[in-house]
Amino acid sequence: MSVNRRSFALLLGMGTSFLLILAGVALAFVYAIISDQATIHLSFYFTCVFFLSVFCGGYVAGINGGIRNWVPAGLIGPITGGMVLFLFYSTAFFIPGFTELLTMILLPAFVSSSGALLAANRGRRKERLNRNKLTG
Repeated sequence: MSVNRRSFALLLGMGTSFLLILAGVALAFVYAIISDQATIHLSFYFTCVFFLSVFCGGYVAGINGGIRNWVPAGLIGPITGGMVLFLFYSTAFFIPGFTELLTMILLPAFVSSSGALLAANRGRRKERLNRNKLTG
């Protein structure tokens, strides 16, 4: 597999991750506008959106990049988490502690690389099944 295809797969995974985060933020914004001016706590929602977007970004990178792409796809999580932490810091002067750094940098790396590994393994299994159908 060429380097261009692997880097394209990583960029596609990163774009997917950012697109899903933006869609989640847009849905939360619409929900806040439509709600009846009550206090809204969306921390669990944003946590789910964040980890789902990181997993899907890794999954897209694994589908397009193959099995050799699962380790570099782990970078999708820390880059996305770092961007979210930077957004928090720049808007709310939020100074992250150790647990926030662990949650937003290290854990997303495992989630995105596991998504890429799952996609690459599914792709290899489909190739093997198709090969067995052709020979059998």
